[in-house]
Amino acid sequence: MNRQSPSLPLRRGDTIRILAVGNSFSVDAMEYLFPLCRAGGMRVVLGNLYIGGCSLDTHWKNIQGCLPAYTYFKNTDGEWLSTPDVSVRQALAEEPWDVITMQQASGSSGLPQTYTHLRDVYDFLQINKTNPAAEIWWHMTWSYQQDSTHKEFSNYGCRQAAMYRAIVHTVRDTVLPARPFSGLIPSGTAIQNLRGEVGDVLTRDGFHLSYGLGRYTAALTWFAALGGDPDAAEWVPAAYPELKAALPRIRAAVRAACRSPLATI
Repeated sequence: MNRQSPSLPLRRGDTIRILAVGNSFSVDAMEYLFPLCRAGGMRVVLGNLYIGGCSLDTHWKNIQGCLPAYTYFKNTDGEWLSTPDVSVRQALAEEPWDVITMQQASGSSGLPQTYTHLRDVYDFLQINKTNPAAEIWWHMTWSYQQDSTHKEFSNYGCRQAAMYRAIVHTVRDTVLPARPFSGLIPSGTAIQNLRGEVGDVLTRDGFHLSYGLGRYTAALTWFAALGGDPDAAEWVPAAYPELKAALPRIRAAVRAACRSPLATI
């Protein structure tokens, strides 16, 4: 079941403020979210707290110490600007965020034993958000390319399907029961769906998304999960005009992911 919140649809004329407490996978997923929303007549403010490979354990350590350990990316007009040495508390106070997303480090995403501090991070965000109506969502990330050389791929026997199933089961059995997340952004499911149509070509290094097809698919998944209509999306990055021809397959993968985010393939 997709726990999509009907109270925060992306609608023409709305402004929605989204903060990711993330890592490089949130950088990938949010790269094209602003122009997708703008092309649909929607206003967004985007923030991303970034540390490469950051896990829930590290987020919790940084929160406990109020550590200015993050690069804070913010997008208010179509351009991502970065500020070094920012803490989670500082970023929370930057805007009356409507949606705050959490995610696990990619290599640990399908390992339930690594979610010890899931509740702690969630509770801190819930208590310290400046907008009382702000919702906390879970960003479900993707499995690695089948020939990935990432050192943590061995956690899953170096098998993409096993990693994907482990992520799905962990989200279903560990993440969603732990706290009342308002929504689920199934980027990992959309990526896996599209792999079945176009092949295992959605990453640039075996785990980070390709700059064109991979990142666009993830951004369209965010757009759709938050209430946008993926079938109405026509904008594609100027650097990747070939995505126009791929739009029907991308939209279908995203629609299926939002309809059945925890489907095992």
